[in-house]
Amino acid sequence: MDPRSKEILQEILEKPLVELTDEDKAFLRARRSYLKKSQLEEYDSIINLPKKEEEEEKEEPPLYISGKDKQNQTSEESEPVKEQNGEA
Repeated sequence: MDPRSKEILQEILEKPLVELTDEDKAFLRARRSYLKKSQLEEYDSIINLPKKEEEEEKEEPPLYISGKDKQNQTSEESEPVKEQNGEA
């Protein structure tokens, strides 16, 4: 690990658990292989997120919507609803 990352890790480890930011927690998860066994146990709830939280973190909106997809969305949304009795 580079010296700056070691320094950041040390600063994070010195903070109380309740004061850790989301960024701090992500940093710990990314560098969990550098933690000692006792640190892994102490930070277990942060490092090993419940499944639901892991999935939420991974979900990201698409960076773009292609023209074709955009057309499909607008045509589906703008179609009039036909009534069942034959009247439109």
